[in-house]
Amino acid sequence: MAWLQKLTSIVAISVALGAGPAAAQQTLPALIEGVWLTTAQTELTIIACPVGYCGHITKIVIPEAIKQKYGDQLESIDPASFTDANNKDPALQGRPIQGLQILALRQTGNPMFYEGEIYNPEDGNIYSGSVEVRSADLIRLKGCVLYVLCQEQDWSRVPLEVVAE
Repeated sequence: MAWLQKLTSIVAISVALGAGPAAAQQTLPALIEGVWLTTAQTELTIIACPVGYCGHITKIVIPEAIKQKYGDQLESIDPASFTDANNKDPALQGRPIQGLQILALRQTGNPMFYEGEIYNPEDGNIYSGSVEVRSADLIRLKGCVLYVLCQEQDWSRVPLEVVAE
């Protein structure tokens, strides 16, 4: 009877160890998830969502060229008050830019490549696009008009200690 208890214990341990890594993999975030710094120095957070992965503007940074152009006039403006004024739908023009979802991506067969739609609040248009994970700290965003006129941007991951501030 003691041998049966040992066998049961060994089987239980084997099952637990075998399921451990698989269970851990299910809870690990995808490489695309996190906070990313755009070329305009704005921060965008990509998280899992019902369509796959969604990206929201989480921190607006006014570009240096704009600061130089408008100087002191900008000091009284809070970037959190910026609205989606260029949206083609007048009903959406009053919504805040901060927190705005601009990416809706679905994973392809390649875990490093995502396709979907990109909303550009600068012109109010939605583009077909993709995001490629180039490394743990770099993604490449590609937006296209009619699948032929495309632009790319590389975004870098914001370190966790900076996000926590």
